[in-house]
Amino acid sequence: MEVVRAPIPSGAPAGPRKSLEDAIEDFQAILTDDQRRKLGSIGAIQDPDTVMIFTAQLDRDNQLKKGRGIASRLSSVLQSVQTFSTVVDTFVASHPEIAALVWGSIKLAMLIAVNYTSYFEALSVLFMELSKQCPRFAEYQALYTTSTRLQKALCDFHASIIRCCKHVVEAVQRPWQKQLRIAFFQSFEQEFEPDANDIQRLGKEVEDEIKLAKAQTDRQDQMLQEKERVDALKQRSRLRKFIPKVERQLDSIKELQIQRSTRRSMKERQRLLKSLSSHDYVTPFQEARKKHQYSTAEWIFTTPEFTRWYDGTGPVLLWCSGKIGSGKTILCANVINHVLIKKSRDDRAAFFFLQYDNSDSLTAETIIRSIIRQSMDAITVPEHVEYQLQELDRKHFVQLQDWAFLLRQRIEHSGIFFVFIDGLDECSTAERRALLDVLSSLATTTLGLRIFIASRDSVYVDLKGRFSHMEHVSMAPVNLSSDIRIYVEATVQERMRDEDLVCEDPHLLNEIRDTLTRHADGMFLWVTFLINEVCIASCDHDIRQSLRSLPKDLEETFSRALSRILSRQKKPELVQKVFRWVAVAKRPLTLDEIREAISISVGQPYLNTERRVREMSPIILWCENLLQVTEEKPQSLQFAHSSIRDFITRGDLPIQLSDFHVDLEAADHFAGEICVTYLHLNNFKTTLARRSQSLRVNPVAMAGTALGRGTKATELTTRFADILGYPKGKGNPDLAGTLVGYDRADGLEKLQQNYPFLKYASKHWVSHTANFQKARSSSWNLWYHIITNGHVLAHVPWQESILHRNEETILIWSHQRHHYAILRYANSFPGLPELKRIELMRTSASEGDDEAIAIFLDAECTMLCIDKTLHAASGSGHIQVVERLLEAGAHVNTATATAGGRTALQAASEGGHIQVVERLLYAGADVKAAPAAFTEGRTALQAASAGGHIQVVERLLHAGAKVNAAAADNGGRTALQVASEGGHIQVVERLLDAGADFNAAANKHRGRTALQAASAGGHIQVIERLLHAGVDVNAATTTAGGRTALEAASEGGHIQVVERLLDVGADVNAATTTAGGRTALEAASAGGHIQVIERLLEAGAKANAAATYGGRTALQAASEGGHIQVAKRLLKAGAK
Repeated sequence: MEVVRAPIPSGAPAGPRKSLEDAIEDFQAILTDDQRRKLGSIGAIQDPDTVMIFTAQLDRDNQLKKGRGIASRLSSVLQSVQTFSTVVDTFVASHPEIAALVWGSIKLAMLIAVNYTSYFEALSVLFMELSKQCPRFAEYQALYTTSTRLQKALCDFHASIIRCCKHVVEAVQRPWQKQLRIAFFQSFEQEFEPDANDIQRLGKEVEDEIKLAKAQTDRQDQMLQEKERVDALKQRSRLRKFIPKVERQLDSIKELQIQRSTRRSMKERQRLLKSLSSHDYVTPFQEARKKHQYSTAEWIFTTPEFTRWYDGTGPVLLWCSGKIGSGKTILCANVINHVLIKKSRDDRAAFFFLQYDNSDSLTAETIIRSIIRQSMDAITVPEHVEYQLQELDRKHFVQLQDWAFLLRQRIEHSGIFFVFIDGLDECSTAERRALLDVLSSLATTTLGLRIFIASRDSVYVDLKGRFSHMEHVSMAPVNLSSDIRIYVEATVQERMRDEDLVCEDPHLLNEIRDTLTRHADGMFLWVTFLINEVCIASCDHDIRQSLRSLPKDLEETFSRALSRILSRQKKPELVQKVFRWVAVAKRPLTLDEIREAISISVGQPYLNTERRVREMSPIILWCENLLQVTEEKPQSLQFAHSSIRDFITRGDLPIQLSDFHVDLEAADHFAGEICVTYLHLNNFKTTLARRSQSLRVNPVAMAGTALGRGTKATELTTRFADILGYPKGKGNPDLAGTLVGYDRADGLEKLQQNYPFLKYASKHWVSHTANFQKARSSSWNLWYHIITNGHVLAHVPWQESILHRNEETILIWSHQRHHYAILRYANSFPGLPELKRIELMRTSASEGDDEAIAIFLDAECTMLCIDKTLHAASGSGHIQVVERLLEAGAHVNTATATAGGRTALQAASEGGHIQVVERLLYAGADVKAAPAAFTEGRTALQAASAGGHIQVVERLLHAGAKVNAAAADNGGRTALQVASEGGHIQVVERLLDAGADFNAAANKHRGRTALQAASAGGHIQVIERLLHAGVDVNAATTTAGGRTALEAASEGGHIQVVERLLDVGADVNAATTTAGGRTALEAASAGGHIQVIERLLEAGAKANAAATYGGRTALQAASEGGHIQVAKRLLKAGAK
C-alpha cells in the first residue's frame, strides 16, 4: 500500500507544533515515492534501545562501504529526537502520526546519507559538534505539558533538525555536475553553516524556556499552597452561602493540584533513575565503536562457542580472553552491535566497559546499577519498580545483594537478557569477585541470561571458581592475523592521507605493511606505536633503518617514546606534570581542567592565570602519542592504553627516565592538596560573598541583572514578569526566592565555566584525600574545616545532619570506602556501639586492611573486640594484621562464638596460612586445643588436614598436635577422616606415618570412617593406601545417615571404587542404618548409576531389600529420580 504524506491540520490557529508540521511537510515534499513508503514504515519507536540499534545498523551499513565506525557521533542528536518523539507520542494523542514522522524523518535522512561516505562522515562531525545544544529529556519532561512556550521551543528546535536533514537529502541526491560545482565554491561546513546556526539558536531558546518554565511552575506551586491555606480557613464559613463559587474555586485548585502532582511524579521518577545510576556507561561504548575497522572482529561470529552461547544451547557465560592490546574492547563493542541488530523487541542488551582511569567504573556496585538502569525506560518505569527504587533510595547504605535482587527481577521480566562486560581485569580482586558472585548467582537462578566477558587471561581462576561451565574463545594471534593485516593497511593509508608517512619508493609501502604485520604479534596497540616509529623517519633510507630496528616489545616502545621527549626537549617537565594528573584522576580530565590543575601550587591564595599553559592542544605531540584526546567535546585526556599507565607507575624505569615515574600514592595525595587549595582560593570567597547578599530585591530587576544587558536579556526579563503575573518594576519576596534559586544554579554553572577545575575539585576532593594526615598534609587545616563545617563549593557524599547526628553512619561510610582520614576523624567520636566497632574491625581484618585496624586500635578497644578481630585476621591469613593485634595484647587462645567457636590457630590452619600458624605458635597458641562444640568443629590439625595443607600439617605435628584427637560431636571427623574425605593423599600418608588410627570409629551423627569418607569422594589413591594399611572394609556405619564404604561409593557412582571394594570383600547387602540409610543398590539406583547397579547385581545385591525409616527401595528410588533405564534393569532383576 502506497504511503502518502500524513495529513497536516489546516484552517486551525497556529499551535506550538506548526513549525514542526511545516518542516515535516517540506521534508516529505522532496522524497521519491519509494522514500515516502520507507518513511511510513520506519518511524515507529519500539524499543528503549532504539538509538543504539539504529546507530549499530548505520555503522554496519557504513562499514560495508569500508567506512569507519562513526555513527555514534550522531547519538546525542538521535537520542534528543527519539525522546522528543516519545513525548510527542504520549501527549499529542490527536495526531499520533507526528511522532512517527519526526523520528522517521531523521532516520530516513541518515539511511540515505550513509550511502555517501564523505557526506556521512561530515554530517556525523556536524551533529557531534551540535550535541551540546540538544535539550536533555530529564530537564523538560515534567514541564512539557504545562508550558505552551516550551512546547513551541522544542518543536521549533526539532523542526530545525528536520530542515537540516532535508538539506542533507537534497545535497546527496544532486546530479554529480551540480555537486562538483558547489563543492568547488564551498565546503560542507560552509554549506551547512546556516543549518548549524539555526539549530544552535533554537537550542538556546529551549534552554531559556526551560528556565522560565521552571520559574513558572515554582510560582504556581507557591500560589497553590497559598490558595489551599486560605480556602481551608474560609471554606467552612462560605460554603453555605456561595456553594457554586466555592465549587468553581475547588475545580481550579484541583486542576492545579493535578498538574503539580504530575510534575512531581515525573521529577521523582527522573530523580530515582539518576540516583540509581548517574555513571556514563554509554561514552566508553561509543568510543570503542568509533575505533572499529571495517571487516575486523567478525571472526568470533563463526566460532561454535559463540553460536552455542548466542542460541542458548551452551553455557550462560562466553569468555573472550586476550593479551594487552589485542583488541578485546573493540571486539566486545562489535559483538554488542551484532546482538543489538539481531535481538527481538522483548530482549535486553546491557553493557559496561570498565575504565582504568575512572575509579567509579571499577566497583561491582556501579556495574550492577548501570546494568539495571539500562533495563529501564525513562518514561515507563513500572510502579512496583519505582516503589523498590524509593525503598532503596531511603537507605543510607544499600548492600550489593539488594541491587542483585532488583536485577534478577528485571531479567525475569525480559526475554533474553544479554550482559556484556569489558575489561574485568581492570578492577580489584575483591570487586571482581563480588561482581562475579552476583552474576554466577543470577546465572543459576534465572532463565534467559547471557553473559559475555572480555578480559585478560589473569581472571581465569576467578571465573572458573564461579562458573563451572563456560564457553571460551581466545584472541590468539592465529585468530587475529587477518584483522591485523586489515588494520595495518588501514592505518598506513590513514597516515599517508594525513601526510605523517611519505614514501618516494612505492615498493617501500609493501615493506612497511609486511614488517608491521609480522611484528604485531596479535596486538593492535603495538601496530599503532610501531607505525609511530616509522613515521618519525624523514626519508626512505631512515624508514628502512627504522623497520630493521623496531622495538622488541611494548616496554621498549614506551621507553623510546620517553627518551624522545627528553632528547627533543618537548616540554618534559610539563609532560611529567600531566602524566601525574592523568595517572591518578578519578575520571578523565578535560584539556581545560588539566591546564588549570597544573598551574596550581599547594597553598596559593589566589588563582594566577599567568601560570596557565597557553595552549594544551599540542600535548599529544609533546608526549609522543602516549596520551590521547577524545574526539567529542569537551575533549578529555587519557593514556593511549592502560599498559602505559602501568609502565610509568612501576618503580623500575631506567635511571635516565626516572623523572617520568609516577608514585601513585604520592601523586594522589598531591592531587588532594591541589583540590583543597583550589576550593579555598580567595577568588571564590569574593564571588560567593557577592552572591550571598539579602534577598529583598526587585525580582524583575534581579532577573535582568542575572541575565545581563541587551535585547535578549530584556526579552527574558519581560517574560518572567508576564508569565508570573507581576507588573514590571514591582517586587515580590516569594518570586525573589524563586529567581535567586535560578540565579544560584545559573551562577554556579558560570563559575565552573570561568574556573574549569572547580567542577572536578568540588566532587573529587574527598576521594583524593583518603590518606591525609595532619603531620604530612600541608592543607590539613583547610581540609579539616570542610569536614567539620562544610563548604559551599565542596560536594560531600553525606549530609551534614548525618555527620553531626549519626556518628555511626559516617564511620560506616568512611570504612566502606577506605577513607582513612575521615575514618580517623569518625573513630574519635565517643559512644560508638561496641558491636558495630567489632563488625567493622573484623571486616577490616578479613580484608587485610592494616591501616584501618591501626586507626581502630588508636581509639579505645575492648579485649573482646581485639580477640575477635584476631580470629578474622588469622582465618584470612593477613600476617601484618595478626602482628599488630598480637602487639595490642590479643589473647591467642581465646575461642569466640563469632569465629564458629574456633581459636585463632584453628582458623589459620583451616585456611592453610603457614606464616600466621608459625606466628601464633610462637605467641603460645595451644596446638592441642579441643575442637569447637559447634557443628563440625575441628582441632588445628583436623582443620589443616581437611584443606590438604601439608605444610601446616607438618608444622602442627612438629609442635605436638595429637594425630588421633577425638572428633567433635555432630559431624566431626578425625584428622585422617577429613584428609581422606578430601582426597589429600600427601596428608593421608603423613598422618598414617604419624600413627593415625585408620579404623577409628565414625562419629555417631553423620560421621564417616576414613575409608567411608574416601569412598564417598571416589578417591581411589587414598582408598588403596588405607586398604594397604589394613583398614576394615565393612566397618559399621553411624546410627543416623551413615553409609558403609561400598554404599558411599555406590551413591556417588564411583565404579572403580566399587570394583575395588568388592574385590576386597565388601558386603554388597550390608544392613543400612535405621534412619535414612540405603543399601548399596538403593544408593546407586537413586543416582541413576547404571554401571554400578550392573556390578552390584552381578555381585549378588538383593533387588528387593527392605527400605528403612525415611528410605526407599531400589525401585522406588530409581522411579522417584526418573531413571527409566535403571528401573527397567531392576524389574528385570525381579524388583517389586
